[in-house]
Amino acid sequence: MLQQTDRLALAVPNADEAAAGLNSIFDSIVVDDTIDTDANARRVTLQWGHDQLELFEPKGPGPVADFVEGRKIGLFAGGFALDNPAAVAARIEQVGIKVTQQGDRFVVYPEDLRGTGLILSPTAKREERVGLMDRIWQITYTVADLDENVAFYSDLFGVEDNLTNLYTSAEWGYHAAITWFEAKKGAPLDSLEYLDPHQHEKAAGRFLKKTDGRGGIYMSTVHTPDLEEIKARVEATGGGWEGAPKGSLGFIHPRRTYGLLLGVTYFDSIDARRPTPEEPDAWGNH
Repeated sequence: MLQQTDRLALAVPNADEAAAGLNSIFDSIVVDDTIDTDANARRVTLQWGHDQLELFEPKGPGPVADFVEGRKIGLFAGGFALDNPAAVAARIEQVGIKVTQQGDRFVVYPEDLRGTGLILSPTAKREERVGLMDRIWQITYTVADLDENVAFYSDLFGVEDNLTNLYTSAEWGYHAAITWFEAKKGAPLDSLEYLDPHQHEKAAGRFLKKTDGRGGIYMSTVHTPDLEEIKARVEATGGGWEGAPKGSLGFIHPRRTYGLLLGVTYFDSIDARRPTPEEPDAWGNH
């Protein structure tokens, strides 16, 4: 089963430009720069808080070039760490989905998995925090059928027994579900979120339409104690920050983060809402 959300991967036309722009906001740093021959792309890795952000720049025909051509830029893959990634990779292959092994990690490209790229890595001690980011706590998929996709991914990833809460956002026009990797107060917040838009003129609905109804990775959310500093940097260098009430959650527009719609929040504000077996309705009560 999945244990941590540990990385995001963006497909970008120019990795140097994207790295410089992201580092200027988050104080992240480049820790690797290599050629990914399977993807036929340059892969630049940023240490981004305790986690990593990978930038894929296409070098020729391949899955990254296909993604950039179809969507221009954006979230190419979400990454998860677990004790036995090979077991989940085998589970995925058993249902006919192509998996590419790269040493001790396993990759599924977006065109092979409902538009959602996937990177599975072995669990390891998380790196020391670098910059203003802390941790990725959620990866969000936009889907056309909520119940079917929650069942599909839960079985695929081996999290079918995890606590999943359902909710509806009237403001943003979708029905949704969150599957928590650990439903316990104070534990890491790692989770998967699914959005099924019912108002297609709003953002998630427009994203689903852009993918011809297939869906894909819509956004990710991180937590950090330095939300206010990140907000100040975004607003001082061209804008693109939209805040929620009480200042405990904000969103950075994808034009500032190279196709990544990013939610930024505090750990405590989400932990207070986290459902548990004892309080399964906690999310909706806040």
